[in-house]
Amino acid sequence: MSRDTEFVFTFTQETRVTDVLEALGACGWVPDDMGKISFLVDPEDGDWQTRALEEYPAVIAELERGTAAGYTCTIMLTWKDTRTGGNFFFYPSGGRMMLAPILNTRARPDHPRFLDLEWYLSRLLGPLAQIGLSGVETSDLA
Repeated sequence: MSRDTEFVFTFTQETRVTDVLEALGACGWVPDDMGKISFLVDPEDGDWQTRALEEYPAVIAELERGTAAGYTCTIMLTWKDTRTGGNFFFYPSGGRMMLAPILNTRARPDHPRFLDLEWYLSRLLGPLAQIGLSGVETSDLA
């Protein structure tokens, strides 16, 4: 079954990739995609890059350079040890970010055809609110 789920977050001001990743990292989101960091700087190139976990500061710097150059950059983040996560998209404007949950997604216990949006929101709203979150839109098309 194909599904299209996304969370679009807007901020009160331009927000740097570094600020978002630090806020999310402080509450439990990690760049661990099966023991490596997976990210994409130039979507036109289309080739995902991987780096060792200890190279996270260098990856953040590459993502910052990519958004400054006008690219939409992406990194896979997972929640602590659950391996549940998705692609976090950072747009050049810095006023918006998107999550596409694709890895070990969480279904609602009462309606398993749909994602448990609250599971994700409960792990994202707090840290993002601390850096200027002003709105969130969700969609789940099963």
